[in-house]
Amino acid sequence: MRYTILQDRQLAQHELRNTKLFMKKIKYIFYNKFFIIILAAVAASYSIVVSQRFINEVAEEERVKVELWADAIKILTQAEAPFDINFEFIHKVVSSNTSVPCILMSEEGCLLSTKNIDSTRINTPEKLRAQVERMNKANEPIRITFADGDVTLMYYDSSAIQNMLKNFPYVQLTAITLLITLLYLVVSTAKKSEHNMLWVGMARETAHQLGTPITSMLGWLTLLKEKEGESESVRELEKDVLRLQKVSTKFAQIGVKENAQSVDIVQVARNSMDYVRYRASKNVALIDNTCGLSVNAKVNAMLWEWVVENLLRNALDAIGASSGTIKISAQRAGKKVAIDVMDSGRGIPSKKLYKKIFTPGYTSKTRGWGLGLSLCKRVVKDIYHGKIFVLHSEPNKGTTIRVVMKAS
Repeated sequence: MRYTILQDRQLAQHELRNTKLFMKKIKYIFYNKFFIIILAAVAASYSIVVSQRFINEVAEEERVKVELWADAIKILTQAEAPFDINFEFIHKVVSSNTSVPCILMSEEGCLLSTKNIDSTRINTPEKLRAQVERMNKANEPIRITFADGDVTLMYYDSSAIQNMLKNFPYVQLTAITLLITLLYLVVSTAKKSEHNMLWVGMARETAHQLGTPITSMLGWLTLLKEKEGESESVRELEKDVLRLQKVSTKFAQIGVKENAQSVDIVQVARNSMDYVRYRASKNVALIDNTCGLSVNAKVNAMLWEWVVENLLRNALDAIGASSGTIKISAQRAGKKVAIDVMDSGRGIPSKKLYKKIFTPGYTSKTRGWGLGLSLCKRVVKDIYHGKIFVLHSEPNKGTTIRVVMKAS
């Protein structure tokens, strides 16, 4: 007896250690993803800052170019002795501006000259006024004051190159975001496929290992029937062995193409409750609130039975050694049927854990792998395209888990 207790303790410590390692791995993956997001944000910020610096430098160069052009115009306009002016140099200055759109206007608002402006954009007074206002908002106009006191204003806009530079960081970030998203989806799909293969391999190996002792147990059960007859203990033992055989079959069917049939899923839930009721503590009352509702859905009966049993056993664990109640209710709304499993157990301490309890590896039990609810979610959501979630929970008062399935 002491040896058995020691073995149980060692097994519990081993399972707890493995569970902690599993959770540590999940946290490591989470922090890695978080680090990648932070790194991407820093890289994006750096790209924007550098691009903005280039934009500012180009804008400064363009203003200097426009100021030189304005000075050249002033020199040409005020020249009294043509032989004192290097016309070739002035001509180069004036003709060097081939990219910056400019409009030269008098202080009274009369158009004097334009440069690099499409004539169709200023061919009416309204268009000209709108263009000047737009340039005035984009850049402060350059004032040209002549010797006689006349003042003209040089309005200018950003060049096409500067506009391209302004848009480049956002185009670059969009392309990088799309690339990262695509890579993330590819990696996530590959990782999910790898996890699915691992699940399938573990399940089939478990089914293979269970096959031999179950067959042996069935043989011994036949001999026991011949010796003791159909006693109540033999009948219940037979139920447990057959249920164990069903579990093995369920594991063997994971990953195999579904052979779904139209099954009364509410009746299966009731049958599962009857099976669990006989094996649950006498302090726990299992109550059927389905009111005889009958709803068919295309499922594999054994896998669906497995889901309900997992939910019921999870409810029993939540109640623990104390007394309590577990209720199953069902309701149909159009093409959907909702089945609720309610318990009066310890409840879930925080709403933040409503989704987390369905994550592989999460468990509140000392000897637990946190796979029951995750398997339920995998069957309901991934195989039958249904929903499973925490409908309501309150600490020390209980939890209601709802499964929504499509009726056939």
